[in-house]
Amino acid sequence: MGEFVRNCRLCKEPMESSPFMMCATCLNESNNVRSFIRKNPQVSLEEISRSTNVPYEKVQAMVKLGLSSKTDFESNVH
Repeated sequence: MGEFVRNCRLCKEPMESSPFMMCATCLNESNNVRSFIRKNPQVSLEEISRSTNVPYEKVQAMVKLGLSSKTDFESNVH
């Protein structure tokens, strides 16, 4: 049997089988975003993107997927 390949839940790129739902890059970026939000809970999505060097669209997708603790997402979307 061949290797099981699935798509990353966030970027949709193919990835090898792993216990995680995201590729290593997205997992690392998600951890960086989550850490930044914990330290700066009132910051906008734009500032999260700038400060973590994660594209805005990816930060937005993380929040929509519930991968961060950003609970006031709707109030910060412009």
